[in-house]
Amino acid sequence: MADENKEALLEKVILLAASAGTAWVAQRALAFAWKRTTGKDAPRNALDTDAPNSSIIIFAAVTGAVAAAAKILADRGARRVTRRISAGRLR
Repeated sequence: MADENKEALLEKVILLAASAGTAWVAQRALAFAWKRTTGKDAPRNALDTDAPNSSIIIFAAVTGAVAAAAKILADRGARRVTRRISAGRLR
């Protein structure tokens, strides 16, 4: 029972770190890709009157899709690392 609690806590810690890192990388990559594709900075504020509604909506949709994909990858990676650590084979 104690080992299960320890493994669950380890998985949560790894998941938190993986999620934060993945979200940061995804946000940076998305902002870079948006700027390179459109030539403009990514819209950050929906109330920004300088950005057209279509740009804000498209950026929001793409951001949501990227965030969902990043979360899936982080969750699976954290689970894989936790299992390896628990099994004693970190490599």
